[in-house]
Parts: sequence; structure tokens; C-alpha cells
Amino acid sequence: MAADNMKGMFDRTLRNKIRMGNFESTEQDMLCLRSLFQFPSKPFSVADFCAGSGRALEVLTQETAAVTFGIEPNEEKYLQMRDRLSHALYGGYEECRISRDTFRLFYLNPPYDTDSNTVEDKTERKEKRFLRHLLLYVSVDGLLVYNIPRGRMTSDIVKMLVANLDDIRVYQSHDDTYHQIYAIGRKRKEKFLDRNEVERILGLLEEGSDLQRLPLLDDPIYKVSPGNVTPKLFRSNRIDVDQLREIVHHSALHQKGKEWSTPKPPALRLQPLLPDKEMHRVLRMASGRLNGKVGKGNLLHVLKGIVKKEVVTSVEETESEIIQSDRDTFRISFKMVDRYGNMRKLEN
Repeated sequence: MAADNMKGMFDRTLRNKIRMGNFESTEQDMLCLRSLFQFPSKPFSVADFCAGSGRALEVLTQETAAVTFGIEPNEEKYLQMRDRLSHALYGGYEECRISRDTFRLFYLNPPYDTDSNTVEDKTERKEKRFLRHLLLYVSVDGLLVYNIPRGRMTSDIVKMLVANLDDIRVYQSHDDTYHQIYAIGRKRKEKFLDRNEVERILGLLEEGSDLQRLPLLDDPIYKVSPGNVTPKLFRSNRIDVDQLREIVHHSALHQKGKEWSTPKPPALRLQPLLPDKEMHRVLRMASGRLNGKVGKGNLLHVLKGIVKKEVVTSVEETESEIIQSDRDTFRISFKMVDRYGNMRKLEN
């Protein structure tokens, strides 16, 4: 008997590990869920913090003005999700900084692995901890869709849902692989536990009861509010290099750098460059700007310009006084060595 119990425990752990982060909601379920919601014509925020490949959220929000936000710790699935959602983060939600009370529609399909490593994980099941933590990110009057195996919807989970949500409906999935159910409700501002509502939901989930499967409706039940599409915080501690490159490429600093480093085209009305006058060339040579090799072929030579300052004193005598004045003059000379070693000096 003990051996059978041990085998059953390992089988459950193995199934849960296969399930965790890998089993995604079916497209049929997502189409039925979509029929329950009246989506606004203006942009609205939708989030899934266990998004997998992002396909569930993509189907749920097709042909709507949704701005989608997803988080996924599995690298392979994250790369798929990144191409499907408006905003994607790599890692677990615990590694991210996210604004609370933000998202208008929140889809939560949590892992439920019981093989936990930490003391905290062992004292609280993952599906409950995910629900407790992630309810904080649903906006007041926002909608939560909570997808969980029927056997995991225990009284403590139901009480948490009832304490935070109004107008709760529970449906069975069309896929019986894991006996998933969907609890849907609207978040209220203040917590309140209605025990009659808890008993009603637990009654729906009693073993042997026939729970209604997700319907495909013509008339939606829940109205989704618009807005909250630019949360103040939505970033991960893990860096996606491709995403970082895209952000840098579109940053204001990058655009400024391109402006600074790109030569500006000449204005159409600028005068064309004119040839140097002889005096200009002399001044450049005298200032040393042309020191070095000048000319080519037989006219190749090395040029060195020299400017010397001299003070010229002049004396002017009058009947009553002698006036002496100093005037600065500059003597320009050039030393040249031709290709044969002959040296010449030119002075003005």
C-alpha cells in the first residue's frame, strides 16, 4: 500500500511538471471565452503573466483594440510570445516591476506543481499564491479569468475569489485532459466575503455535479472597460538583447546621436567655393598651415613658413616736443628644400 501511494505521488509530480508552463488553453475555449466579453472600440489593456507562447491571448483578443501584456519564464515560449503580444517580458512575474491596479482584463492560467523547493512554496500551493499575488494587478472593475483544474478549486481558492470579485461564473473546459474550469468575475474596490456565494460555487464543483461547459454566446455577459494601456511600470530584471536593441534604436538619445554624427547637406543658396587668392595662400604658408610637402614631380619640395615680429620705432620732432612711437611689423619668410636637397629662403 505504501509503495502504491509513493508511486502515485511521483506520477502526480511528473504530470504536474509536464503541465507547468507547457499546457496552454485550447483555441476552442478561447473562442468561447471571447464570446462572453463585450470589448470596447477604444484601446484597453489585457494581461497574461503565465502567457506561454501567447497564442491564448492572441485568440482571445483577435480583431479588438487590445494592447496585450505577457510574461513567460520559458525562453523558447517567450520567443514565440514576443512576436504575438504588444508587450512581452522574459522571466517570472516575481522578477518584474509592474504597476498595480492596471489591467482591464487579466487571464490567469497558473502552474500547479506541488513539488516545491522553498518553505513558502510548501505551505501555499502555487495556483493559490499566483492568484493572491496577481489579483493586485487587476484594475478595479477589471475582469479576471482564472483557469485551474477542477480538483484544485478548493474552498480557500473559492473564498479568495469571492472576497475580491463580483458576478462570478464558473464553466467547464471543452478539453477534459486536465479537467480545467474557468472562474470569471469582476474585481471590486473593497474586499467582502459573501459566505452564501462561497457555498453556491462549492456546490457547483461538488463531485458528480454537471458543470456547464463554456458557451459560445451571441450576446456578451461582461463589458470590458477601455484604457490603462500605458502602465507606469512594466519591465523585467532579465534583459532581452533584441528588445533592448530595439528600444535603444528608437530612443531620443540615439536619434540625437545620429543627428550629431551625420553631416548636414549644404544649403541650396550657399555660394560655391571660390579659388584662393594669392594672399590667402601666402597667409596660410606663413602661419604654418601648409608646412610639409608641397607640389609634385619636379616641383616637389618641403616648405616651412616663418613669421617674425619686429618693432619699428619712429621719432617725430616738433618745436615743443619730441614724439616717439613704436609700430609692430611682421616679416614673413619661407624656407624651402627641393627634391635635390637645394635650400632656398624667400623673404618679403
